[in-house]
This record gives sequence, C-alpha cells and structure tokens, in this order.
Amino acid sequence: MLKKRVKICASIGVRNIETLNEKIEEAFNLGSDFVEIRVDYLSQINFSIMKEAIKERIDRCILTCRAKSEGGEFKGSEEERQKVLLNLSKLKPAYMDIELSLARNNLELLSSIKNSEASIILSWHNFEKTPSFQFLKSTLDKAKPLGKIVKIVTMAKDFSDNISILNLYKHSKPNKLIAFCMGDKGQISRILCPILGSPFTYASLPGSSTAPAQIMVKELRELYGILELYC
Repeated sequence: MLKKRVKICASIGVRNIETLNEKIEEAFNLGSDFVEIRVDYLSQINFSIMKEAIKERIDRCILTCRAKSEGGEFKGSEEERQKVLLNLSKLKPAYMDIELSLARNNLELLSSIKNSEASIILSWHNFEKTPSFQFLKSTLDKAKPLGKIVKIVTMAKDFSDNISILNLYKHSKPNKLIAFCMGDKGQISRILCPILGSPFTYASLPGSSTAPAQIMVKELRELYGILELYC
C-alpha cells in the first residue's frame, strides 16, 4: 500500500469571478486537497469577492496570476500583473505561485510576498519541449534558495521526457519539488510525481482544463484509491 494519501490540487480557471466559489466547492467535493486559483483567467479581478469566496478554504488555496510567457491569460501590463500578485499575497493563502524569472528579477517583490506569510512556489514552464536533464537540474538549483517549493513543468515529446523530469526528485528533499510533464505523453509523470516526492499533483475539473492533458480530479482520486489498495 502507498505510505500516505496522495494529495491533489485542482487548477481552477474561470472567466466569471461570481462562479469561483461554486468551482472551489466542486473541487473539494470531488476529492481535491488544494485548489490553485488562476487569477489570470478572470475577466475582471475583484479582491473583495475573491476574499469572500476563499475565506473558508484559504489554508488550502494556491493563488497565481500567470504571465503570458508561461501560459498565462492576463491581459494587462507586467506592472499591473505584479501589483495583482502582491495584492493576492495579502489575502494570506497557503501558497503563492510566482515565476522563477520574476523572482530572480524582482527580489523586492519576492520579499514583499514572503512577508505575507504565504509559502512561495517558484515555477518554471516550457510549453514547447523538455530540455536536457542538465538544464532542468540547473533550473532547480537556481530556484531552491528563493522559495519553499520549486515547480518545473515541461512538454513531453516522447516517453523519455518523463524520465528526465522525474529524475529531478533525486536532487530534492520530499515536498520541496513539483516536477512533471504536460501533454498526452506526459500524463504518467503527473500520476507518479506525488509518489516520488511532490507535495501534490495538479488536476482539472470537468470541462475546465488549464494545461495540456490534465487529468480530471475524480479520475485521479479513483486511480490513487486503487494504488493505495494494491501498492
């Protein structure tokens, strides 16, 4: 049997902020342990409404406003996006997810977000391919000193890309790294990453995927339930 219950984070990307609370409840009802709220998807950002929607689950929320360069949907300027991130951190979620590139280029913003008491997830995405293991390891090493958790996500072009990304867990302490591949050929790494040391894996709600080939929460929870019985 698995040593512990595998944790799942449902990624939520909705245009209408009024539906946010409904989606959060759906995620937890389906078996999520956390929710990642993709604020960049919202057509209008209202911090008062958002605070009300997440107040009962704030300790299980990851907030992010993803840059377009890393798959985000935010329509405003980079300066505006950074202000959004700072304001989100003031809501004091469990985690704030910011790009590694932003953290390295704006240490003042990183420090301000850290002062909010939210744990920092430093993320790096490549939607085109999976670079060499040496490059991935270098990226991990650069990110480690800057946040609590490093997140490295790439596109799988073939099965061997899963091996490259999962090998990173040999170079990280448990619960300090989230690393997996996107795309149909990368789904196996989404499934295995929390078993190898990731604090959780990401999944989608029905009809609302925020990344290529995300697996739905219900399906993942059922799969892990089987593994808990037989592994």
